[in-house]
Amino acid sequence: MLLAKSPTLFDCLTVGLTEDCPYGDITTELLAIGGPGRFQFISRVDAVVSGTLRLAEFFAAQKLDVAACRRPGEAIHKGDVIIEATGDIGTLFKLWRICQTYLTVVCAIATQTDRIVRAAREENGGIEIVVACRKAHLGMRADEIQAVLDGGAIYHRNSLSDTILITQNHMRVLGALPDRLHSFHHKLEFEPSSAEEAYRYAGVVDVMLLDHFTPDELVVVAGKLRAINPRLVVGVAGGITMATVRDYAPLVDIIVLSSVLYAPPLDITCKITRL
Repeated sequence: MLLAKSPTLFDCLTVGLTEDCPYGDITTELLAIGGPGRFQFISRVDAVVSGTLRLAEFFAAQKLDVAACRRPGEAIHKGDVIIEATGDIGTLFKLWRICQTYLTVVCAIATQTDRIVRAAREENGGIEIVVACRKAHLGMRADEIQAVLDGGAIYHRNSLSDTILITQNHMRVLGALPDRLHSFHHKLEFEPSSAEEAYRYAGVVDVMLLDHFTPDELVVVAGKLRAINPRLVVGVAGGITMATVRDYAPLVDIIVLSSVLYAPPLDITCKITRL
């Protein structure tokens, strides 16, 4: 599981519980509902699973017993139970909504990622779908990166501290790249503002990320870039979705996108029963 036990990482489930139940569940307390119970999270659609290992840890911390748990990355069908747990029924009522919401988000990302990866690889079996995870929802980055991995893609730029990407904004400030540019630890990615700028630096950088180039433009530009530097990795980014990924896949080595991070929430329900 990607999420490390680091003080710099944000635990969205614990914070979510504090937000949703700051002083107690006054409805369940009014109804005097107590004793042991079970809750089951059930998908109403075919999906790819994510988030279950995080939930299993969270349930254990809340003194619940996990009775069943689907593996991250596993394909499931409409009506399948994603995860279920037993324990104090009052605790189940406190947790069910935040855990359901969490699953609807991360399973949606994994499911949409899987669909885009499959579509792209039907056109180009060697292509990598790379998700721009600096665009993840604030506080959800580690969980959403894991969902991307569960869906079969890889993530791009977990943070500013681990990847070099020279963007058009950098170039507006610099004007031109330094004559000597080298990183011992990291590959150099470059986002040119034009085809001419891409050709100029094709022999200097490791990855050329072409932003908002059309498929017709890529046929010409990618070919020239590979002629200049056969080792150059050519990628494309900018508004690519399920509807357009097949058009780009045959032309480049990587496709960088963020659309999967905003996939519509998956239809997942929760059923609570008394034991």
